[in-house]
Amino acid sequence: MDDSYSPSERRGYRRIAIAGVLLLLALGLFPATAAVFDETNEGAILPVFVLLMVVVGALLWVFVPAIAGEGHRLGHRVVVGAGAGLTAAAVAALVFYALLNGYSGT
Repeated sequence: MDDSYSPSERRGYRRIAIAGVLLLLALGLFPATAAVFDETNEGAILPVFVLLMVVVGALLWVFVPAIAGEGHRLGHRVVVGAGAGLTAAAVAALVFYALLNGYSGT
């Protein structure tokens, strides 16, 4: 293993990797959620998607302790993970909005 990076630098790269995983998951989960709720309840697509991404982000940040670092309490890790999941959900929603409506808007 290359020891040229400090533990905090390696943790930073891991955080970027987990954020990328969250973004890819959000980009795949948004159309899947839309496919499930399209016929029955269209109004529930966005709230369910955001809730799922917040939960997945919090779980990733809690259960992958290498990205959180030592000394952080569980509550702090949950809040940071939920924020990362919410950010990924917002980016995915903006990407699909731009793809469906074009860059000029509606």
